[in-house]
Amino acid sequence: MAKLFAPKVFLIVGGIFWLFLLFFHLYIPINETSTFSIIFMSLLGLFLFSFYKYFDLIYDDIGQKNIFFSIYKLFVNSLKITVLILFILFFEIFEISSRVFSSEFFQIFIYNFTITTGFIFLIMSFVVFKRLIFFESSSVMRSIFMFFQIGVLLIFICDLLYNFFPSDNYQYLLAGVFMIGGVLFFNQKWIAYMHFDQKWKTILIFLFLLSFIVLIYLIISLEQNHYAFHFDVKSSLLFILLMAFNFTYLSVSILISTFNLPTSPVFDKIQNESYLARKVQENLIPTKLPNSKKIKISSYYMPHFALGGDYFDYIELNEHKFLVSIADVSGKGIPAALLMSNVQASLRTMTRQTEDIKKIVEELNFQINLRGLSERFVSMFLCIYDLKNKTLQYINCGHPHPLLFFDNKVEELSEGSTVLGMFEKLPQLNYKKISNISNFKLFCYTDGITEAKNNVDDYYGSSRLKNLFASKIQTSQVFLSDVIEDLNNFKGKKITDDDITLLLTIVNNE
Repeated sequence: MAKLFAPKVFLIVGGIFWLFLLFFHLYIPINETSTFSIIFMSLLGLFLFSFYKYFDLIYDDIGQKNIFFSIYKLFVNSLKITVLILFILFFEIFEISSRVFSSEFFQIFIYNFTITTGFIFLIMSFVVFKRLIFFESSSVMRSIFMFFQIGVLLIFICDLLYNFFPSDNYQYLLAGVFMIGGVLFFNQKWIAYMHFDQKWKTILIFLFLLSFIVLIYLIISLEQNHYAFHFDVKSSLLFILLMAFNFTYLSVSILISTFNLPTSPVFDKIQNESYLARKVQENLIPTKLPNSKKIKISSYYMPHFALGGDYFDYIELNEHKFLVSIADVSGKGIPAALLMSNVQASLRTMTRQTEDIKKIVEELNFQINLRGLSERFVSMFLCIYDLKNKTLQYINCGHPHPLLFFDNKVEELSEGSTVLGMFEKLPQLNYKKISNISNFKLFCYTDGITEAKNNVDDYYGSSRLKNLFASKIQTSQVFLSDVIEDLNNFKGKKITDDDITLLLTIVNNE
């Protein structure tokens, strides 16, 4: 359902239900029957659902790169709500004498505004904590959270049923749901990925949020004592559950963050070393690519937070020939990045000695095996184009099949052998030569894009990519941007867990 509507739609719908709640407070008289309470609770439920969907859409999934940004975003939005709440508290404490402020209309408006604003804060915090709980969580933990959300819905239903069937037994269900939530409180893996300065700032932010939860409860209590309303929010099981969940998660996070502060310098040192390794790896990738009428090469490189092994290159062999390559090392981290740097060095060394693409690949395989890293393999695609003879020869070593558009058709380039580094001698090593090819478009990519998943864990897949290439490549002037846009539309807020590299070579050699 969320995919069918923009966040603003849910925001507008939530605002409409807020107006209904205000109208209900102002113009519907208090009645001892349960009918009016049911109507009020139903409107409140629709209001909360709308804002839950709104925040669920505007707060992206939290990955290693945006942990503190997401927490800071929650802090800023909470600060805005705090200003509004303190504005209300100002009138309550000083009891400003005015016909307007002391009127029944204003009192009802203030109470309604306090309840809904407090619930908005609780729902917003709940969504952010959900994202933190889902950070690198297992499928079991995600399932537990889904059960917890079902429990929250049941608690809301209990609030409705209480109007017809009053019972203290609902409190036992509340305790059971909270115990399920208790398992979630200790999934705090995100804390280990924060720097020292981010940790202590997060502790201060969470202390502020804790204080704000207390402030909301005190103000609602103050308002409840001043006026008789249809709905006693303090006795709502849903309100109690949201308050308790947010308060407990904040408290546990503060404690764990505080005890993890001494480990931050060690972790920061590791992060700095990884950062330097990342910079070394990025320097292996060419920053200047041909951009002329005859040859135009464009690229897109989106590294994952962890060190990866994606690599592409453009090498001029002589005035008539050039080589294009793309590769991906299995695994991640510093070992993968170091092996890729060796591959780059070996490739550039070999291209100075020979233009035989088969010999180049055989030597690369030998060098990788020489490192003795039997658990590391390299998928690689290489091609050499001869501008003078108008020939394209290539070898694909276990790499996702590049797509070639020429002569008004699309061809997958799959000829070659298996991945480099698996065997001392590559089995069935072949290369393919395409003659009389003057105008073509060659699209290469790594498996980071085809293995990207959406929210239901479907893969983006090579078929989707091939269909997009076939439909767009003739007319699009920004094909790589089209690919990224299509990928983002597919995966939504799902975070990719691998590097993504795209490489487009366009040759007009009439």
